[in-house]
Amino acid sequence: MFDRESLTLPHGFFDAISRLKTNLVYFRANYAIAVLAILFLSLIYHPTSLLVLAVLVVFWIFLYFLRDEPLVVSNHQFDDRTVMICLSVLTVVMLLFTHATANILGAVLTAAVLVLVHAAVRRRDNLFLDEEAVAASEYSGLMSYPSS
Repeated sequence: MFDRESLTLPHGFFDAISRLKTNLVYFRANYAIAVLAILFLSLIYHPTSLLVLAVLVVFWIFLYFLRDEPLVVSNHQFDDRTVMICLSVLTVVMLLFTHATANILGAVLTAAVLVLVHAAVRRRDNLFLDEEAVAASEYSGLMSYPSS
């Protein structure tokens, strides 16, 4: 995510849109962490909001970051994107009830700009090297060598 060599300006509008689509999906969890961190920093002087954010971060951790399997509620399966959208809306709505509206909206806008800029300037080269695919290719490579 922070590889300096992978940060280049897009060649045009359609290249930027393509990078946005790819990077927003690939770095979705990293971007969620960045947004939550920016929200935290913006609420340092609002203890009530920080307490609410701390409770919501627990929900984020258990419902989004630590899950290996899809979330199932009443025999209905929810994918990661749906869970992320629901948690994002819940987080913003609950924080708005703490009367720190200017800080929250400023933090969300700042985070959105930073995420979109990163997603637009991050090249897609070698993004989808899956560790399992690499491990499988190494395993098959080891299997193809004659044993002595």
